Amino acid sequence: MSEERATRPSTAGALPARVRALLGLSPDRPLPRVQAVRLEPLRRSWPAAFWQARISVRAGMTLDDFLRSRLARYHAALPVPAARLPLDVRVEEGQLVVRASAEEPAPATAAKPSDPDAWLAPLVAIDGPAARQEAYAHEVRLALLEGELDQTRRHRDELQRRFAEDVAAGLVAAPSLVDATAEQLGRPSVRSGVPRAALGGFALAALVAEAWQVGLPLAAGAGVDPGAFGAELARRPAELVFASVFALGVAAGLVALASAALTHGEELLHGTEAPRRALGLGAAALGAAAAAAVVAAAVAALPAPGAAGVPGWTRALLLLSVPLAAALALRAARREADAREWEDAAALAWDRERARTLAERARRLEELGLADAAEGALAREREALLRRLRELGARAGAAARVAARTAQAERTALARLARSLVAALELDRYEFVRQASARGAMELVAQRRRVEVAAREPVTAPAARAI
Repeated sequence: MSEERATRPSTAGALPARVRALLGLSPDRPLPRVQAVRLEPLRRSWPAAFWQARISVRAGMTLDDFLRSRLARYHAALPVPAARLPLDVRVEEGQLVVRASAEEPAPATAAKPSDPDAWLAPLVAIDGPAARQEAYAHEVRLALLEGELDQTRRHRDELQRRFAEDVAAGLVAAPSLVDATAEQLGRPSVRSGVPRAALGGFALAALVAEAWQVGLPLAAGAGVDPGAFGAELARRPAELVFASVFALGVAAGLVALASAALTHGEELLHGTEAPRRALGLGAAALGAAAAAAVVAAAVAALPAPGAAGVPGWTRALLLLSVPLAAALALRAARREADAREWEDAAALAWDRERARTLAERARRLEELGLADAAEGALAREREALLRRLRELGARAGAAARVAARTAQAERTALARLARSLVAALELDRYEFVRQASARGAMELVAQRRRVEVAAREPVTAPAARAI
């Protein structure tokens, strides 16, 4: 539980840090100034030393005991423990022995040299454990970022290598270095639809002309004057409409028979069919041609106005040639349509393949962009962590300098206090020696301490003389 509590990030200073960040200030609070250490020195007045030395001499106290008692009183009156003084003051056989302290006590903020977080000790003394936890979290995240950054770089390099290999193999479209059209890049060309439309229009015009030539004798036979077609249409609309439909049907039949004869004849000329089927195709072709000739001859036999000087067989050939031409035009238009459809399919396949390769290229480039963005984000986070650690290091250095100057001021104050202690003891010793000399009790200031006799002989009174 204690380890978990130690590694859990502290949020005590999170709110002030956020407020300072919103205000545009530094996230760290300013370091404290060098503290002025004030330790009042021991002030020993001469009257007090005179009076206490006089009392001690009259009481028969030795110099060693007097100085020891005064040293104990001074230690009790010190504002700091005596162990923190830079001088070790002792009394030995009535003499003051002053030595430098064997080992100066380490300040509370000092850390062991082997401690890896020794550089944070001055900062921890100022900001508390939150500084250590922040630095530890940044170091752990930085170590993790190094691994993530290396893995991201390897992934990006692998994507670039595969992308270059696929471009070289043609699986992914290469970047276009020139401004070219799709046909220049290899797209199959598609022929224009104008020939097909022209052939279809010609066939339609031939069909209408054939229907007109068929309808003229029919209208004449019905007593309709072609020169007054509008008046006749208003007078007998039904008869003219039916005659027109009949003429159109005959013309369409002739075109259909001609087309069938041409189709079967072409299949027969290819010679790829079985004998029995070839015989049937030949019979069908001949039958369609014969039927078309019979229909044309029948139409030519009808009396037509304006065609009295044209022989019947000539008119029959003319009536048969127009459907034949219309059938040929329709076949040519169909071939044009089939060729255009095949070219459209080839162009569509090329467009789909091109779109697929471009989409694959865009996907690869997006993957590379995402990998670069991830690497950039990790690199920026790493730089931010390094910058923050450098800021913490600089702040710790500044805190260490503040602590060092504070410690120096404290050592100066302690040295002054130690000197005042020695001075007070010297004054006490001087007064004691002067008082003892004035009273003729020099045995009190002997170099050796007086040894108390454990057992003394009893003193008897002299015998009284007899009177």
